[in-house]
Amino acid sequence: MKNWWRKWSYEIPLAFGDALWDVLVVQFADFLSGLTVRRVLEFVAIALLVMAFVQTVPIELAFLFAGDTLTYLEFVVILRLAAGREHFLDALHLAARLARFAIRVMRAAIDRSITAISRLRERRNPARPTKPRLSDPSDEGRGFGAAWGAWATA
Repeated sequence: MKNWWRKWSYEIPLAFGDALWDVLVVQFADFLSGLTVRRVLEFVAIALLVMAFVQTVPIELAFLFAGDTLTYLEFVVILRLAAGREHFLDALHLAARLARFAIRVMRAAIDRSITAISRLRERRNPARPTKPRLSDPSDEGRGFGAAWGAWATA
């Protein structure tokens, strides 16, 4: 009887505690060390699919509508990107046309100014012979200053 009591009060609880420690601590730590983000995502995806097919826990309609809405938003984004590309190309063509027009205007302005200058040159009379300039005798008063080439004394 003593052996039976010792076995059930001492050895079996120790064996049970060792088994729990092995499963809940050692094996769980080993599992966590090998866990990656990809494995977690795969597990979540598989769990959702299993729940959806088994229908034990019905997926709320909000999740289904959210998936449909995201799909529709992807189509809208694709259409918007295509339209944005077209708008960008139209703006680019418009800018190119505006640049060509500005270059034409600048060339026309330069050509007109060159032709106007050449016309003015053509209209001028030929150069007249210049007469020798005579000095005004009123500027030169008698008795003021000295003759050219003379030394001035102070």
